[in-house]
This record gives sequence, C-alpha cells and structure tokens, in this order.
Amino acid sequence: MDVQLILNSNPWFSAVTDYSLQLAEHVSSRKSSQVIYCAPAGSIALHKASQKSLRSNALPLFPFSFTRFLVTWHALGELLKSHKPSIVWVFEGREHTLCALHRLLHKPLWSATRLVRVRGQANPVKSTFVNKWVYRKGVSGVAFAAEAVHQRTPFVLPQSMSRVHLYCTARLFPPVLELTMPAQQVVVSRTFSLDFSHPTFTVVGRFDPVKGHKEAIDGLATADFRPYLKKEQWLQIVFIGESQNVSARSLVDYASAIFHSPAENLSDSRWLICWPEKRIRLLIIDERVPDVAVWMRQSSFGFIPSLGSEVICRVAVEFLQQGTPVISSNAGALSEVLPPSCALVYENGTTEQIAHALEKALILCNHEGVLSTMRQNALQQGQRFGPDGWNGLISWARALEPFAPH
Repeated sequence: MDVQLILNSNPWFSAVTDYSLQLAEHVSSRKSSQVIYCAPAGSIALHKASQKSLRSNALPLFPFSFTRFLVTWHALGELLKSHKPSIVWVFEGREHTLCALHRLLHKPLWSATRLVRVRGQANPVKSTFVNKWVYRKGVSGVAFAAEAVHQRTPFVLPQSMSRVHLYCTARLFPPVLELTMPAQQVVVSRTFSLDFSHPTFTVVGRFDPVKGHKEAIDGLATADFRPYLKKEQWLQIVFIGESQNVSARSLVDYASAIFHSPAENLSDSRWLICWPEKRIRLLIIDERVPDVAVWMRQSSFGFIPSLGSEVICRVAVEFLQQGTPVISSNAGALSEVLPPSCALVYENGTTEQIAHALEKALILCNHEGVLSTMRQNALQQGQRFGPDGWNGLISWARALEPFAPH
C-alpha cells in the first residue's frame, strides 16, 4: 500500500487548505494509496478531513512554540518509521522548514520518501538565504498552485523539480440542473423570489476588500444597461458571502447611497436594493447558502471582481463545473483558469473595465445560442479541473528523486 502524508499547519479553511484536502481526498480514493492528513488539533482543516472520512493525525503545527516544534519533530519521525510514505506533501512554511531540517538530520528515514512543497500563497517568497536553501536543497520538488505564484518566486529552481498545477476537485459531479432546463425562481424571503429568467450575475465569496464588491457596485453605477435590456427585463446582481473584513451591512449602505434607493430588509441577513431608473436589482446575502450550487448553475454569468489574491481559483472552477460562464478580473491566476471561450476577463483596476465587461455580458445574455455555447464550453473547461487533473501532479511527484542533486 502506497502511503502519503499531507501536512497543513493552516488552522483555517483557506483556499490552500481546500487544495490540500482535495488532493488528500483524491489520493485516498485510489485503491493502491492511503493518505494521512496531519493538521493542528481543533483546526478547521482537521475537522474537514474528518468529515471527508480521511485518516488524520493531530500534530501541534500551529501556533509555533519550541515545545510544539519538538513534539511535531518526534511525531514526524514516528510517522516516517511506521508508514514509510512515498511522498510527504507540505503546504505552509512551518512544516516545510521543519521537514527540510528533519530530512537533513535523518537522511535514512527519508531515503525513499519525496518531500514536496505545494505553494499556493499569493504573497511573494522573500529572497533570503534560508528560503533559497529550503526551496532548492530542502525538498525534492516544489509544486506551484499557479504560474502567477511561480513568477513571484525571486530565485530560479531547477526545471526538473518544479511544476505548476492548478486547483482541481477530488470529485466531479454533473451540474445540479440540466443546462437545457428553463430558468426557475428561488425563494429568497416571504415577499421576494429571485427569477433567473432575468439576466443574473452572481458573486460568491467572503466579504473582504480584496474581493472587489465595492468596485463591482461602482461598475454597475458606471455602466448603462438600458439599451441592452429587453422590455420589462431587469439586470440582477447577487452577492453571496459572509462578513469578514468588510461587513455586508456596509455594502448595503454603500449600494443604497450609489443607487439613491433605500434597502429592503428581506431578513436579518438578506437585503434587496433596486435602482428603477437603470433597472438593476442588487441582492446581498450575508450567510452560508446550503444550495449555493443551484444559484451558481442558474446564473447567466458568475462574476469575480477580485482585486488581488485568487491564486487558487476554486470559485471560478465551481462556476465552470456548473456550466456557468464567468465575468472576471485578471487578478492572480484567474486568466490561467478562464479561457475566452467561456469567460469575459477584464483588466483589473478600473471601474470602466468592469462596466464594459458587464455590458458585454448582458448583450450575450440576449443571444441564446452564444450563451448556450459558452455554457457548454464552461462545462468542458471545468472537467479539466476534476479528479483526473490530480494524476499528473502525483506522477510528477513520484518521479522525483528523494535527494536529487541540485
């Protein structure tokens, strides 16, 4: 039985954590492989691993202290002795450095084990002596979650030990509704249902400055949709997320000021702001929506107005796998994931670019044949980021030398 260890010290459910869990789930689904997922006790990552029925091990990887470092050092040695893993995958700098030092001092334990760093962080690597050593000498290979991440590494790695591998899902399900199914309504409150027969652009993600919700509202105010809206047709924009570094209430107030229209409280966490002169409806939902896939599938376009980050483009992949084309900025790796056949990608940073992309998407909404083709293209593109996408990464990692000369 081939055993692989995954070490992730990130205690939150970040995009990097999701990447690690999808990889773990895929490895565990292979008949000849077994994965042991290691994360801090009580962390969301470890809880998610348990939910996915992954074999897990609580290691005190975070927060850092000398005592926790020693405990983790000993536990790692025991895992290596007991399971002789073919690959150890590390996702954060803490476990990367710990494992690099461990293999330096305990080479016999690592003689048949490859150490692979998966880097999915948006911030660039600092060009320090320690970083150069742990990336060049301290691992067997480095997998970058996007070319954008690779380019932010200020020193050159040997080509044989580096690879770009975009985010994939461990499972691939068909769209929750057939692509040919007529648009339906979703009940939002007792007084309002969202009718997806109107052009609907949906943003899914936490409320945070980097996600560009305010800039999206500015783009709505700048654009002129009236020439492209059919009689009695409204453009509907939906924000689905949870308040983090920006409160949903502040977005509601901002949109109300821009639209010159008061918000209607549909519930404690749902608001509707209408702009009758421009025929725009903005629905803001500040909660985790259980059936969010239905909203994503029925939307005319997904909308990703992010200003930065977006190295692991899981929301973009989720839209594609529902057969929904996307309007997106070119922040991070989004342009690596979204081709022109199923996406409108605009230059990040200007309100005019957002407005133009939204107007173009609305025009396409009224060309049913073109939109249908974009849906099919989105579905095909989304399948590229399914389970089979992991096989190339695993094959590359297995081909690495545990201690290749650099």
